[in-house]
Amino acid sequence: MQSDTKTDPRRIARLLAIQYLFSRLFAERTNIDSTVFEPQTLLEIVDEDKFDKKLYVAIVNGVEKDQTEIDRIITKTAPQWSIDQLNPINLIILRVGLWEGFVGKITPPKVSINEAIELDKVLSSVPNSSFINGVLGKIFEDNSLLN
Repeated sequence: MQSDTKTDPRRIARLLAIQYLFSRLFAERTNIDSTVFEPQTLLEIVDEDKFDKKLYVAIVNGVEKDQTEIDRIITKTAPQWSIDQLNPINLIILRVGLWEGFVGKITPPKVSINEAIELDKVLSSVPNSSFINGVLGKIFEDNSLLN
């Protein structure tokens, strides 16, 4: 029996990681340090047994550690868009999906692509699932883009 995606501990971990990474990007772009999301703030609201803490930490640490490499791959895969031109939430979703499925290799690539698409549908004010799917799908089809 498959768990409900709204209560899936791995989905919740991804959502928390995206919120944290988005707040860091927002603070960077606006030079407003006080807006940085403190993970503990939201985690106090969420029942800690309801999300995959290990996945959350792996995504946040992995994306932060490998951000330069991840952004290089995104730029190589979608050269018509500079990192600064991408919708910030789409950028974070791409970074998470790319790290989780291709750089960190902690989730099968097809699963990370599907999760990125689903997260985009939930989080984006203007869903851009075809763009997310196009970038990650292109990397899936052509692993040389990772080099």
